[in-house]
Amino acid sequence: CVLKIGGEKPTELAIRENANVLARYASICQMNGLCPIVEPEILTDGDHDLQACIDASERTLAAVYKALSDHHVYLEGTLLKPNMVLPGVSCTKKYTPEDVAAATVTTFQRTLPVAVPGVTFLSGGQSEIVATVHLN
Repeated sequence: CVLKIGGEKPTELAIRENANVLARYASICQMNGLCPIVEPEILTDGDHDLQACIDASERTLAAVYKALSDHHVYLEGTLLKPNMVLPGVSCTKKYTPEDVAAATVTTFQRTLPVAVPGVTFLSGGQSEIVATVHLN
């Protein structure tokens, strides 16, 4: 389940359906004694700016955590594996690692329940070095 930014995307329907699939997966994992890694992925394809990724990421994470609640998923028994909040690979505006870090942290502060015990990141196609700089 991946979402793409651009035009009117991701749509509310795409976000909601993606969130419900992830919540159902998490519920099935927990019913079978497994810790689900919830992975709402937003692609970096396109020319969207950082603000567009902030908006899409906040809407997506809010929907995912509502769906997890609706499916009675025990949040303390999950891990989140989100994208970093990044501009599109074809975006002409350049952002500093500090901009990316601030956008990512702010997005999580606005949407991530404190009950979630851990976050592991998708690289989003970044090299190890660039991904590490964005997390530092």
